[in-house]
Amino acid sequence: MKNSKLIYVIALFAIFLHACSDDNDKPDEPLGDYENGYFITNEGPFQNGSGTITFVGEDGQVSQNVYNSVNGEDLGNIVNSMTIVNDRGYIVVNNSNKIVVVNKYTMEKEAEIEGNSIVNPRFLVANNGKGYVSNWGDPLNADDDFITVISLETNEILGTISVGEGPEKMIIDTDNLYVCLQGGFGSNNKVVVIDTNNDSVVTNLVVGDVPNSIVADGNGSLWVLCGGNPAWTGNETPGFLFKIIPGNNTVSSIEFGSTEHPSLLNSDVENLYYSLNGNIFQMNDSDDSLPSEGLAGLDGFYYSMTVRDGELYATDAGDYASEGSLKIFSLSAGTLIETITTGIIPGQVVFP
Repeated sequence: MKNSKLIYVIALFAIFLHACSDDNDKPDEPLGDYENGYFITNEGPFQNGSGTITFVGEDGQVSQNVYNSVNGEDLGNIVNSMTIVNDRGYIVVNNSNKIVVVNKYTMEKEAEIEGNSIVNPRFLVANNGKGYVSNWGDPLNADDDFITVISLETNEILGTISVGEGPEKMIIDTDNLYVCLQGGFGSNNKVVVIDTNNDSVVTNLVVGDVPNSIVADGNGSLWVLCGGNPAWTGNETPGFLFKIIPGNNTVSSIEFGSTEHPSLLNSDVENLYYSLNGNIFQMNDSDDSLPSEGLAGLDGFYYSMTVRDGELYATDAGDYASEGSLKIFSLSAGTLIETITTGIIPGQVVFP
Protein backbone atom coordinates (compact mmCIF):
# COMPACT_ATOMS: atom_id res chain seq x y z
CA MET A 1 0.00 0.00 0.00
CA LYS A 2 2.80 2.39 0.85
CA ASN A 3 4.41 1.81 -2.55
CA SER A 4 1.06 2.38 -4.28
CA LYS A 5 0.59 5.67 -2.49
CA LEU A 6 4.11 6.76 -3.39
CA ILE A 7 3.56 5.93 -7.05
CA TYR A 8 0.27 7.86 -6.99
CA VAL A 9 1.96 10.97 -5.50
CA ILE A 10 4.78 10.79 -8.06
CA ALA A 11 2.27 10.52 -10.90
CA LEU A 12 0.34 13.57 -9.67
CA PHE A 13 3.57 15.56 -9.36
CA ALA A 14 4.56 14.61 -12.92
CA ILE A 15 1.17 15.74 -14.23
CA PHE A 16 1.59 19.06 -12.38
CA LEU A 17 5.05 19.64 -13.86
CA HIS A 18 3.78 18.84 -17.35
CA ALA A 19 0.91 21.31 -16.98
CA CYS A 20 3.30 24.04 -15.82
CA SER A 21 5.61 23.28 -18.73
CA ASP A 22 2.72 23.60 -21.19
CA ASP A 23 1.80 26.99 -19.70
CA ASN A 24 5.38 28.26 -20.00
CA ASP A 25 5.64 27.04 -23.59
CA LYS A 26 2.67 29.09 -24.74
CA PRO A 27 3.75 32.05 -26.90
CA ASP A 28 3.11 35.52 -25.52
CA GLU A 29 0.01 37.17 -26.86
CA PRO A 30 0.86 40.02 -29.29
CA LEU A 31 0.42 43.48 -27.80
CA GLY A 32 -0.97 44.89 -31.04
CA ASP A 33 -0.54 45.13 -34.79
CA TYR A 34 2.27 47.69 -34.43
CA GLU A 35 4.40 45.95 -31.83
CA ASN A 36 7.35 45.03 -34.05
CA GLY A 37 8.64 47.64 -36.47
CA TYR A 38 8.99 51.40 -36.77
CA PHE A 39 6.95 54.45 -37.75
CA ILE A 40 7.37 57.23 -40.30
CA THR A 41 5.65 60.57 -39.74
CA ASN A 42 4.30 62.25 -42.86
CA GLU A 43 3.61 65.97 -42.63
CA GLY A 44 0.88 65.91 -45.25
CA PRO A 45 -0.15 68.80 -47.52
CA PHE A 46 0.82 72.24 -46.24
CA GLN A 47 -2.10 74.35 -44.96
CA ASN A 48 -4.73 71.78 -45.97
CA GLY A 49 -5.35 68.08 -45.63
CA SER A 50 -3.94 65.87 -42.90
CA GLY A 51 -0.64 64.34 -41.98
CA THR A 52 -0.37 60.57 -41.60
CA ILE A 53 1.68 57.79 -40.00
CA THR A 54 3.28 54.94 -41.96
CA PHE A 55 4.25 51.70 -40.19
CA VAL A 56 6.99 49.35 -41.42
CA GLY A 57 6.86 45.92 -39.80
CA GLU A 58 9.83 43.69 -39.06
CA ASP A 59 8.43 41.35 -41.71
CA GLY A 60 8.80 44.12 -44.30
CA GLN A 61 5.08 44.80 -44.64
CA VAL A 62 4.24 48.49 -45.02
CA SER A 63 0.97 49.96 -43.74
CA GLN A 64 -0.08 53.49 -44.69
CA ASN A 65 -2.21 55.95 -42.70
CA VAL A 66 -2.37 53.64 -39.69
CA TYR A 67 -3.78 56.21 -37.26
CA ASN A 68 -6.81 56.86 -39.45
CA SER A 69 -7.24 53.13 -40.11
CA VAL A 70 -7.51 52.43 -36.38
CA ASN A 71 -9.36 55.52 -35.15
CA GLY A 72 -11.48 56.50 -38.15
CA GLU A 73 -10.30 60.12 -38.04
CA ASP A 74 -7.48 62.26 -39.40
CA LEU A 75 -4.59 63.43 -37.25
CA GLY A 76 -4.71 67.04 -38.45
CA ASN A 77 -2.58 69.43 -40.45
CA ILE A 78 1.20 69.05 -40.42
CA VAL A 79 2.31 66.04 -38.40
CA ASN A 80 5.64 67.49 -37.31
CA SER A 81 7.07 64.75 -35.09
CA MET A 82 6.40 61.71 -32.94
CA THR A 83 8.06 60.60 -29.70
CA ILE A 84 7.64 57.18 -28.09
CA VAL A 85 7.78 57.02 -24.30
CA ASN A 86 7.21 53.59 -22.74
CA ASP A 87 4.00 52.23 -24.29
CA ARG A 88 2.70 55.54 -25.63
CA GLY A 89 3.32 57.57 -28.75
CA TYR A 90 3.05 61.37 -28.65
CA ILE A 91 2.25 62.76 -32.10
CA VAL A 92 2.87 66.51 -32.41
CA VAL A 93 0.49 68.13 -34.92
CA ASN A 94 1.81 71.59 -35.68
CA ASN A 95 -0.85 73.65 -37.49
CA SER A 96 -3.68 71.92 -35.58
CA ASN A 97 -2.08 72.97 -32.27
CA LYS A 98 -2.34 69.64 -30.50
CA ILE A 99 -0.57 66.51 -29.35
CA VAL A 100 -2.32 63.21 -30.00
CA VAL A 101 -1.48 60.46 -27.50
CA VAL A 102 -1.74 56.87 -28.78
CA ASN A 103 -0.99 53.35 -27.61
CA LYS A 104 2.19 52.54 -29.54
CA TYR A 105 1.22 48.90 -30.02
CA THR A 106 -2.32 49.44 -31.30
CA MET A 107 -2.32 53.12 -32.43
CA GLU A 108 -5.58 53.62 -30.55
CA LYS A 109 -6.00 57.21 -29.43
CA GLU A 110 -5.85 57.70 -25.66
CA ALA A 111 -5.96 61.50 -25.39
CA GLU A 112 -5.51 64.85 -27.08
CA ILE A 113 -3.50 67.60 -25.41
CA GLU A 114 -4.41 71.08 -26.61
CA GLY A 115 -5.30 74.56 -25.41
CA ASN A 116 -3.60 77.92 -24.94
CA SER A 117 -0.36 76.22 -23.87
CA ILE A 118 0.00 74.27 -27.13
CA VAL A 119 0.56 76.79 -29.94
CA ASN A 120 2.45 75.74 -33.08
CA PRO A 121 4.10 72.79 -31.28
CA ARG A 122 7.21 71.27 -32.84
CA PHE A 123 8.91 68.48 -30.86
CA LEU A 124 8.55 66.58 -27.57
CA VAL A 125 11.17 65.00 -25.31
CA ALA A 126 10.63 63.26 -21.97
CA ASN A 127 12.35 63.17 -18.60
CA ASN A 128 11.26 61.85 -15.19
CA GLY A 129 7.60 61.49 -16.07
CA LYS A 130 7.31 64.86 -17.76
CA GLY A 131 7.11 65.81 -21.42
CA TYR A 132 8.67 69.00 -22.79
CA VAL A 133 7.18 70.47 -25.98
CA SER A 134 8.78 73.23 -28.04
CA ASN A 135 6.23 75.83 -29.23
CA TRP A 136 6.66 78.69 -31.67
CA GLY A 137 3.57 80.51 -30.48
CA ASP A 138 2.66 83.16 -33.06
CA PRO A 139 5.36 82.72 -35.76
CA LEU A 140 5.28 86.48 -36.43
CA ASN A 141 5.91 87.33 -32.77
CA ALA A 142 9.51 86.74 -31.65
CA ASP A 143 8.69 87.19 -27.97
CA ASP A 144 5.98 84.61 -27.26
CA ASP A 145 7.85 81.31 -27.76
CA PHE A 146 7.86 78.74 -24.97
CA ILE A 147 8.30 75.18 -23.74
CA THR A 148 5.19 73.41 -22.44
CA VAL A 149 5.60 70.96 -19.53
CA ILE A 150 3.21 67.99 -19.54
CA SER A 151 2.53 65.21 -17.06
CA LEU A 152 3.00 61.97 -18.98
CA GLU A 153 0.90 60.13 -16.41
CA THR A 154 -2.21 62.31 -16.63
CA ASN A 155 -1.60 64.24 -19.90
CA GLU A 156 -2.23 67.45 -17.95
CA ILE A 157 -0.32 70.64 -18.73
CA LEU A 158 1.85 71.52 -15.73
CA GLY A 159 3.10 74.89 -16.95
CA THR A 160 5.16 76.75 -19.55
CA ILE A 161 8.71 78.10 -19.71
CA SER A 162 9.40 81.24 -21.76
CA VAL A 163 12.37 80.99 -24.11
CA GLY A 164 13.81 82.92 -27.06
CA GLU A 165 12.55 82.78 -30.62
CA GLY A 166 12.12 79.52 -32.52
CA PRO A 167 12.57 76.58 -30.11
CA GLU A 168 12.99 73.41 -32.17
CA LYS A 169 15.06 70.28 -31.58
CA MET A 170 15.82 69.32 -27.97
CA ILE A 171 17.79 66.77 -26.00
CA ILE A 172 17.94 65.68 -22.36
CA ASP A 173 21.28 65.34 -20.59
CA THR A 174 20.84 63.99 -17.04
CA ASP A 175 18.28 66.47 -15.67
CA ASN A 176 19.05 69.34 -18.04
CA LEU A 177 17.05 70.10 -21.17
CA TYR A 178 18.98 71.66 -24.08
CA VAL A 179 16.78 73.47 -26.61
CA CYS A 180 17.96 74.74 -29.99
CA LEU A 181 16.56 78.23 -30.61
CA GLN A 182 16.55 78.08 -34.40
CA GLY A 183 14.56 81.23 -34.90
CA GLY A 184 11.17 80.36 -36.37
CA PHE A 185 10.58 82.63 -39.35
CA GLY A 186 13.49 84.78 -38.15
CA SER A 187 16.98 83.75 -37.09
CA ASN A 188 18.40 82.88 -33.69
CA ASN A 189 21.76 81.65 -32.43
CA LYS A 190 21.30 80.19 -28.98
CA VAL A 191 20.81 76.95 -27.05
CA VAL A 192 18.78 77.45 -23.89
CA VAL A 193 19.51 75.16 -20.92
CA ILE A 194 16.60 74.30 -18.60
CA ASP A 195 16.80 72.50 -15.24
CA THR A 196 14.01 69.90 -15.33
CA ASN A 197 14.03 69.56 -11.54
CA ASN A 198 12.44 72.99 -11.16
CA ASP A 199 11.66 73.76 -14.83
CA SER A 200 13.62 77.01 -14.86
CA VAL A 201 16.13 78.45 -17.34
CA VAL A 202 19.76 77.95 -16.28
CA THR A 203 21.52 79.79 -19.09
CA ASN A 204 21.54 80.62 -22.78
CA LEU A 205 24.56 79.43 -24.76
CA VAL A 206 25.54 81.43 -27.85
CA VAL A 207 26.19 79.24 -30.89
CA GLY A 208 26.07 79.83 -34.65
CA ASP A 209 23.09 81.13 -36.60
CA VAL A 210 20.13 78.77 -37.08
CA PRO A 211 20.97 75.76 -34.82
CA ASN A 212 18.97 73.05 -36.57
CA SER A 213 19.92 69.80 -34.80
CA ILE A 214 21.44 68.50 -31.56
CA VAL A 215 22.79 65.04 -30.65
CA ALA A 216 24.86 63.31 -27.96
CA ASP A 217 27.99 61.23 -28.56
CA GLY A 218 29.29 58.22 -26.64
CA ASN A 219 31.54 60.36 -24.45
CA GLY A 220 28.74 62.47 -23.01
CA SER A 221 29.33 65.55 -25.16
CA LEU A 222 26.56 67.34 -27.01
CA TRP A 223 26.89 68.52 -30.60
CA VAL A 224 24.87 71.31 -32.21
CA LEU A 225 24.81 71.81 -35.96
CA CYS A 226 24.09 75.37 -37.07
CA GLY A 227 23.02 75.93 -40.66
CA GLY A 228 23.86 79.62 -40.78
CA ASN A 229 21.71 82.25 -42.44
CA PRO A 230 21.00 81.36 -46.09
CA ALA A 231 21.81 83.77 -48.91
CA TRP A 232 18.19 84.76 -49.50
CA THR A 233 18.08 86.50 -46.10
CA GLY A 234 20.47 89.16 -47.37
CA ASN A 235 22.71 88.40 -44.37
CA GLU A 236 24.37 85.09 -45.28
CA THR A 237 26.48 83.53 -42.54
CA PRO A 238 28.42 80.23 -42.50
CA GLY A 239 27.41 77.03 -40.78
CA PHE A 240 29.08 75.88 -37.57
CA LEU A 241 29.43 72.65 -35.62
CA PHE A 242 29.45 73.32 -31.88
CA LYS A 243 30.53 70.95 -29.10
CA ILE A 244 29.06 71.44 -25.63
CA ILE A 245 30.46 69.80 -22.50
CA PRO A 246 27.49 69.37 -20.12
CA GLY A 247 28.11 70.21 -16.49
CA ASN A 248 30.21 73.30 -17.06
CA ASN A 249 28.62 74.03 -20.47
CA THR A 250 31.91 74.94 -22.12
CA VAL A 251 31.57 75.47 -25.86
CA SER A 252 33.94 75.00 -28.80
CA SER A 253 33.25 75.12 -32.53
CA ILE A 254 34.32 74.28 -36.08
CA GLU A 255 33.39 76.66 -38.89
CA PHE A 256 32.15 75.63 -42.34
CA GLY A 257 32.81 77.55 -45.55
CA SER A 258 31.20 80.96 -45.90
CA THR A 259 28.44 79.66 -48.18
CA GLU A 260 28.00 76.21 -46.64
CA HIS A 261 24.75 75.45 -44.79
CA PRO A 262 24.77 71.95 -43.23
CA SER A 263 21.78 70.19 -41.65
CA LEU A 264 20.40 66.88 -40.31
CA LEU A 265 23.06 66.06 -37.70
CA ASN A 266 23.06 62.44 -36.44
CA SER A 267 25.26 60.37 -34.13
CA ASP A 268 25.94 56.65 -33.82
CA VAL A 269 27.97 56.96 -30.60
CA GLU A 270 31.44 57.25 -32.23
CA ASN A 271 30.71 59.12 -35.43
CA LEU A 272 28.75 62.19 -36.45
CA TYR A 273 26.86 62.43 -39.73
CA TYR A 274 25.39 65.46 -41.48
CA SER A 275 24.04 66.57 -44.85
CA LEU A 276 25.59 69.30 -47.00
CA ASN A 277 25.02 70.16 -50.66
CA GLY A 278 23.54 66.77 -51.51
CA ASN A 279 26.27 64.76 -49.77
CA ILE A 280 26.41 62.86 -46.49
CA PHE A 281 29.53 63.46 -44.41
CA GLN A 282 30.96 61.41 -41.55
CA MET A 283 33.42 62.52 -38.88
CA ASN A 284 34.68 60.98 -35.66
CA ASP A 285 33.64 62.77 -32.49
CA SER A 286 37.35 63.20 -31.63
CA ASP A 287 38.16 65.02 -34.89
CA ASP A 288 38.98 68.71 -34.71
CA SER A 289 38.38 69.40 -38.39
CA LEU A 290 35.61 68.74 -40.89
CA PRO A 291 35.81 65.93 -43.46
CA SER A 292 36.71 67.00 -46.99
CA GLU A 293 34.70 64.36 -48.87
CA GLY A 294 31.25 62.88 -48.52
CA LEU A 295 30.45 59.19 -48.21
CA ALA A 296 30.25 57.44 -51.58
CA GLY A 297 26.90 56.11 -52.72
CA LEU A 298 24.74 58.13 -50.31
CA ASP A 299 24.22 61.27 -52.37
CA GLY A 300 20.82 62.94 -52.24
CA PHE A 301 18.92 65.99 -51.07
CA TYR A 302 17.01 64.38 -48.21
CA TYR A 303 14.21 65.85 -46.15
CA SER A 304 15.31 64.02 -43.00
CA MET A 305 17.74 61.30 -42.04
CA THR A 306 18.35 58.89 -39.19
CA VAL A 307 21.43 56.75 -38.57
CA ARG A 308 20.84 53.42 -36.81
CA ASP A 309 22.76 50.11 -36.59
CA GLY A 310 25.08 50.91 -39.48
CA GLU A 311 22.29 52.04 -41.78
CA LEU A 312 21.09 55.40 -43.06
CA TYR A 313 17.33 56.02 -43.16
CA ALA A 314 16.82 58.99 -45.49
CA THR A 315 13.43 60.40 -46.46
CA ASP A 316 12.72 61.97 -49.84
CA ALA A 317 9.76 64.35 -50.10
CA GLY A 318 9.71 64.15 -53.91
CA ASP A 319 7.39 66.83 -55.30
CA TYR A 320 5.99 67.65 -51.81
CA ALA A 321 2.47 67.01 -53.10
CA SER A 322 2.30 63.24 -53.60
CA GLU A 323 3.72 60.14 -51.92
CA GLY A 324 7.31 60.37 -50.78
CA SER A 325 9.80 57.62 -49.99
CA LEU A 326 12.20 56.29 -47.40
CA LYS A 327 15.56 55.05 -48.67
CA ILE A 328 17.63 52.72 -46.50
CA PHE A 329 21.38 52.56 -47.20
CA SER A 330 24.29 50.55 -45.84
CA LEU A 331 26.73 53.13 -44.46
CA SER A 332 29.76 50.89 -44.81
CA ALA A 333 29.04 49.70 -48.35
CA GLY A 334 27.39 52.88 -49.60
CA THR A 335 24.64 50.86 -51.27
CA LEU A 336 20.87 51.20 -51.34
CA ILE A 337 19.21 48.37 -49.42
CA GLU A 338 15.54 49.23 -49.82
CA THR A 339 13.10 51.94 -50.90
CA ILE A 340 9.78 52.24 -49.06
CA THR A 341 6.78 54.30 -50.18
CA THR A 342 5.52 56.75 -47.55
CA GLY A 343 2.83 59.40 -47.22
CA ILE A 344 3.16 63.02 -48.32
CA ILE A 345 6.36 64.74 -47.06
CA PRO A 346 7.91 62.02 -44.85
CA GLY A 347 9.57 63.85 -42.00
CA GLN A 348 10.79 61.51 -39.27
CA VAL A 349 11.67 57.84 -38.77
CA VAL A 350 10.61 56.77 -35.27
CA PHE A 351 11.93 53.63 -33.62
CA PRO A 352 10.42 52.22 -30.40
